[in-house]
Amino acid sequence: MKLTGPESSFELDILDYEYSDSQYFMDRNWLLISLKTRYKNYVCTTTAPLLSTWEIELLIKWMRSVVAQRQLSPRLSFVEPCLGFTTSATDANGYAFGIKLDQEATPDWYNDSAKPFWLSVNPNTDELQQAIQDLEGQLNRFPVRD
Repeated sequence: MKLTGPESSFELDILDYEYSDSQYFMDRNWLLISLKTRYKNYVCTTTAPLLSTWEIELLIKWMRSVVAQRQLSPRLSFVEPCLGFTTSATDANGYAFGIKLDQEATPDWYNDSAKPFWLSVNPNTDELQQAIQDLEGQLNRFPVRD
């Protein structure tokens, strides 16, 4: 999934399940996520177990609600507080998203550990729909495991 803005971009890719097998439902559904962020001339790639399968489902539903202009919430957060999403505006030119990057997700060039880094992206409708489709395809490869 990729979202862009004039000075930034955000890519999220599911690499694998964190655990190949576990007796615990929660552990079976944690995912290794690759984040690639760009802000101005800075680029960072991070890999960590940041989201679960059901949180990817929630992210997809949330992004769909933004496109449908029936936003579920202006903010989306997860069990691991290092990644979050906000949306503040929608107009004919697209959407304004803020992506919170904290702890394991903080870009390596950002050096204020007291607060998270917020990355702004402004995808248009086509880009956001493509991001949703891409994320759905990734989730199909790594579905919720019973």
